[in-house]
Amino acid sequence: MLNGRLYRLSWLVAALALLVALLTLESPGGAPEPPLPPAFDAMAARAIAADLATVAPERAPGTPGDVASANWMAQQLAAVPGATKVGRQRFSVITPAGRVVTENVYVALPARSGSSPGAIVISAPRDTPPGVRGAESGSAVLVQLARSLGTVARNRPVLVVSTGASTQGNAGARWFVSRFSGLPMAAAVSLDDPAGIPDGLHVWDDGQDGRRSIPVAAAAQQAAVRADAPLAQSPGPFPQIASMAVPQTSGDQAAYIALGIPSVSLASRPEGPVGSGNLATEDALGDAGRTAETLISSIDQADALPSPAVGLVINERELRPVMSRIVILLLALPLLVAALDLTVRLRRAGVRLWPFIAALLWRLLPVVAAVLVAHLLVTAGMMAGASGGWPPLAEQVPFDLPAAVAALLSVGAGVLTWMLVRHRAMRRDAEVASRAATGVIALGVLCLLLWLAGPFSLLIALPAAHAALVATRARRPWHVIALGLVALAPAVLLVWWASGRIDRGIPYTAWYLIETTVAGARGIIGPVLAIAVLVTVWSLGSLVMSRVRRGLVAAGPYRPVPTEDERMARRGRRPLPRPSFTRRGRAS
Repeated sequence: MLNGRLYRLSWLVAALALLVALLTLESPGGAPEPPLPPAFDAMAARAIAADLATVAPERAPGTPGDVASANWMAQQLAAVPGATKVGRQRFSVITPAGRVVTENVYVALPARSGSSPGAIVISAPRDTPPGVRGAESGSAVLVQLARSLGTVARNRPVLVVSTGASTQGNAGARWFVSRFSGLPMAAAVSLDDPAGIPDGLHVWDDGQDGRRSIPVAAAAQQAAVRADAPLAQSPGPFPQIASMAVPQTSGDQAAYIALGIPSVSLASRPEGPVGSGNLATEDALGDAGRTAETLISSIDQADALPSPAVGLVINERELRPVMSRIVILLLALPLLVAALDLTVRLRRAGVRLWPFIAALLWRLLPVVAAVLVAHLLVTAGMMAGASGGWPPLAEQVPFDLPAAVAALLSVGAGVLTWMLVRHRAMRRDAEVASRAATGVIALGVLCLLLWLAGPFSLLIALPAAHAALVATRARRPWHVIALGLVALAPAVLLVWWASGRIDRGIPYTAWYLIETTVAGARGIIGPVLAIAVLVTVWSLGSLVMSRVRRGLVAAGPYRPVPTEDERMARRGRRPLPRPSFTRRGRAS
């Protein structure tokens, strides 16, 4: 069925274009060097952290500790020199455990010189997950940094914000930025317990929509070097791809990136939820404070920073957003060319595509039924829902008895639907090659749509798509098995990557990703297209496995244009002939 020569030629063209694209790698830039060295007082910051640890060691949103910490923060910010009156934003957020009420506390530091448009936001999450003690370093660095900035001249105004409900889908930062949407914001820096574990500063730059703030992240890394602070190793290509294909971040930078504001978070851990820890050391607080102060001063000197976009960093050089999309499209080029070739050949042969597309839609229906039932059970409270509209923390998505029952009911709904539509989905003989050709065409269209919706999501799906296409030409059963492993590899790696993000085992992580998807916490368009690609690959795989079971793989690949016998068999007027084989496995 597949035109092997055309497929290989497409890969050759794509490879040459990829080499050209990789030559466009550029330095992500950064920000100017600040005019003055940092003057952060680490000893004072440690005293502030110790005070907060005494007032409210645990600060889960909506608890007395959260209220006490908000009042404490208001007192600290009221003493910042040159600051405006302390503002407090009280808001509520819907979580898997119910509605939570908390607040943001903030002050503004007006610009003292210059007239650069766009304010700089400095924020720190104040709350902690239930049962977690510690994580005071973010608030301590925030307060001491505000005291330092209040005594120096700046080109831009600064907003100092202590956010609540960061553990509930970063609701506090999202609430704050939505209420100040009319104020131009040049950039935002979040301090997410940056001195909790002194093993080097981590820079988080990804959002919940697949975009990143690579230039600001580069400026933060430069600031750490200028401040002589230890810097953790940057993530490799696959973690970057996974974070843009299936976004999973707990940092407040995601709230600003969602509105197009360049933003990063400085943290003391790889990206994930905060855990219990001891009081931060003075050295670690000094490293975090000097880095943050240097970064703020650099941003204050910069004219403008690029908006968040999809991009990839390879060996400290950036593949620009436009080139990233082009590179991913080039990787899909052989599949798209194969789909176009089959479309032309079937149209010339007068083969109607709609009956085979209908068969794919019937196969899609059981999955849709299972997802809809699961979503209804989320609404009924049997499974955890979204946290402020975004994926909740892992501890808020338990796999308990109600969740297990809901999962069984959802799978049962899918199985029952399949039993009802199985005859319609499989009434055409599996050996009719036009059905496989139509599957390839549908796969090409779906991959193109997925590229438009989220290019890095397509990058995760492409190995399965290419494996399904090549499997139609497989001549040995072990070829099919090897291609199946290739198709599964990205999904396995994705679950493994996510397990590190949420600090859970791989089996639970697979459940967490599925549950948060059916709950609607990861959007609609991307998951729907991903499910459609999965079902199409499954349909092609079932055709190939049918050939394996019948021993027809050695007979050679499908013919995209059906013979007269196949056409008659499809209409139920003549049985499909089984080819006989010689000792070498060729059809006689």
